Amino acid sequence: MFKRIILITVDCLRADHVGCISGKNLTPNIDKLAKDAVIFTRAFANGPGTNQSFPAILTSTYFLMHGGLRLKPNYITLAEVLSKHGYKTVAFHSNPFLSAKLGWNKGFHEFYDFMDAIKSPSAFITKRQSKGLKGKLLSIASTMLRGGRSAKIQRLLKKIFYRFSGLEIPYLEGKKLNENVINWVEKNKNEKFFLWMHYMDPHDPYIPPEEYLTNFSTRYEALKFNLTIDTNNLNEEELKILKKLYQSEVKYTDKCISEFIHYLEDKKLLDESLIIITADHGHAFMEHGRFAHAYDILYNEVIHIPLIIFGLDKTQKINIKVQLLDIPPTILNILKIKKPPTFMGSSLLPILNGTKIKKAIFSESAEPDFINLKYNINKKVVSCIFGSYKIIINELRNLIELYNIDRDFDEKDNLIDCEEKRAKKLKVLVQKHLIREKAFKMKIYYERHKN
Repeated sequence: MFKRIILITVDCLRADHVGCISGKNLTPNIDKLAKDAVIFTRAFANGPGTNQSFPAILTSTYFLMHGGLRLKPNYITLAEVLSKHGYKTVAFHSNPFLSAKLGWNKGFHEFYDFMDAIKSPSAFITKRQSKGLKGKLLSIASTMLRGGRSAKIQRLLKKIFYRFSGLEIPYLEGKKLNENVINWVEKNKNEKFFLWMHYMDPHDPYIPPEEYLTNFSTRYEALKFNLTIDTNNLNEEELKILKKLYQSEVKYTDKCISEFIHYLEDKKLLDESLIIITADHGHAFMEHGRFAHAYDILYNEVIHIPLIIFGLDKTQKINIKVQLLDIPPTILNILKIKKPPTFMGSSLLPILNGTKIKKAIFSESAEPDFINLKYNINKKVVSCIFGSYKIIINELRNLIELYNIDRDFDEKDNLIDCEEKRAKKLKVLVQKHLIREKAFKMKIYYERHKN
């Protein structure tokens, strides 16, 4: 039985930037750990952003079942299950979309989201920050940034926000996250615990520490560059610099993860520890003419993510397609704990034992309304991967695409006009999935409220 369950998630970490998956040399420390781990080379996020993918990671449910930024209380979290089985549960992160105010602390005995310590364009402004002229400007900029404005207005608002926020870094950077986590582990190392920690560093703006910078002398210069460019009209040089900055953030995060793993090793805590390393989503660098991870991008540069499981005494590289939705059931299966009825994913253990599984993988999103903390789920974007093929149905752009991702993983050759039968089958899978999802949602709601 594992005494420690450690879930490490990294914001915006593309699978093709992790060496043990891509062969690149950006993550030597993760790669070293992965030599004694199970590596899933074809893992996919169930959505293109934090809001869309974390329901899968922490509750094994799909985004459209929640339909907003708030975690619906009807669904059981992994932390709740582990808490009931004697694990002390704790979380460390600084992503505003995962804050306690939005319900993501459900099931955690201790929950550190550092919302009072950071200032971010998407953060929720505290009473202390909202006082005076600076506070009002900060609050206005923050609110408008969540409203989806034009590129020029976005850049202006970002400048206003960072000018008055007084901080260069809008999140808790990796080394600070490590300090908080290690302090907690040191005090609780004799306990059974479930620890979730989330690194934000690969998320834009890209401002890695000076020793990781190549194009700039200071982090402030890098920040200024991030804020002045128009990411809707990037030239080749700007894109090249952004890629280098992102890669530097990946290298820095890899080093931070290494420092935490070394701490566990030094304290002889690696034994009896199950460690899962993954990401909530990736990041686009104009592969399909788009930058970042907008809510309607379901291409592989955004949903293909790393998934590494350490501690199983197995060393395998698995190319079968899997998803974030399966992480909570897998953890419970490893611990021989029955999964709750609200979990929609399946354990990955049968795959490790040689069972060949072919199942549909769905990723979901919808048109956001951040001002009201919700999404318009009547305007959906859904993708389905089944076998070699992937369909993307984008209701917002009135666009349907079909790709053979075994032959064309970069999704350059849209087959929608020449493989009509295949497209029709995948459309039916999507329709059945959405019907099943609604029925499941209603069943859980009824079960919760019948008494």
